[in-house]
Amino acid sequence: SSLAQKGYEHEDALEAAFIEQGLNVVKIEGESSDEKHANTLAAMRQGADVIVQARLELPPFGGYADFLVKVSHEAESSSPSTNKSGLGDWHYEVWDTKLANKLKPTFVIQLCCYAQMLEAIQGCLPEFITVALGNGENERLRTSDYFYYYQTLKASFLHDHSNYSPDNRPDPADSKNWADWSNYAESLLIEKDHLFQVATITKGQIKKLNQAGIDTMQELATNDIEYVPGINTIVLEKLKAQAKIQKQSAGSAIPRFEIITPAPNEKSGLALLPPHSPLDVFFDIEGYPLDEGGLEYLWGNTYFDEEGNRQFNDFWAHNPEQEKQCFQDFIQWVYQRWQQDPKMHIYHYANYEIAACRKLMGRYGVCEYEVDQLLRNEVFVDLYKIVKGGVL
Repeated sequence: SSLAQKGYEHEDALEAAFIEQGLNVVKIEGESSDEKHANTLAAMRQGADVIVQARLELPPFGGYADFLVKVSHEAESSSPSTNKSGLGDWHYEVWDTKLANKLKPTFVIQLCCYAQMLEAIQGCLPEFITVALGNGENERLRTSDYFYYYQTLKASFLHDHSNYSPDNRPDPADSKNWADWSNYAESLLIEKDHLFQVATITKGQIKKLNQAGIDTMQELATNDIEYVPGINTIVLEKLKAQAKIQKQSAGSAIPRFEIITPAPNEKSGLALLPPHSPLDVFFDIEGYPLDEGGLEYLWGNTYFDEEGNRQFNDFWAHNPEQEKQCFQDFIQWVYQRWQQDPKMHIYHYANYEIAACRKLMGRYGVCEYEVDQLLRNEVFVDLYKIVKGGVL
């Protein structure tokens, strides 16, 4: 994927930077992980300045560190007390490249694990771990600030593994993300007819339904219980209706749906749809999150011309200067249309578009009056909110 490709480019750029500094860079090759491990140890003993794709192991863990960077003991604020490794007066720190522009806890845990593997080889824990971020900044962290938390986490992880029993499987509903296990996790939820599958349900609601003796979607859909402690009765009715329609839809090519009729004078669901205007605009932004602060690079708009033919108006940005221009051009264009017809609306799906306009208005200090007027007069219409409130 292009993301993986960007990752490799980021790694290559750092490797090139090390070479440019005149450092002796060794890239680990080998047919097997055992051979790569042996070659890594050899490169460490020879005192290579930088070791790329180093194979590190401390059973039951093993992995490939992007970079090991040599540190001479004089360079350390506290020289390591022991050195059982057969290395000279040097040891290694681990550097890892990440495309993200901000540190994430998972990066630190991963690097602590590599640091522990290094400690087993060189007899001392590296004083620092370094994350080379996607925006070109290197975040150097003191290993000891995080190492004890990492050890606690690792111990509980290994404890859970050693006490694993197939009869007591983890509940997929306890996680937000199943990664490579998604299909299996979904099959477990289906097998259990788990309440987690009910759209819009929360973990807290599942717990309260379980306490009231409702454990499956089928029970929720067919149960005539009218009161569950801790769940509002209107919310309970909605959840029951949602479970029921999902059960009825199972196996159908087209899911069943019901239009939710708003109560008289209630502004929700389809009642939020304004009347049609010939100047209406249907708007979507594509953003690129890997740029520092994100780059809103494509502003796409569909509208109808005077003959009723669908037209498309697009604004493109490849850098911040063009992004500012795009934003101004888009706002001026829709603002003019609204001035022509106050009944005109800008339709979008979910909150991203409005959030992006607010963000750029603040970032560039332009179009503040126009954006404020469009928002105040509810010219932007969020179709996601309408669909969620208008269709079961």
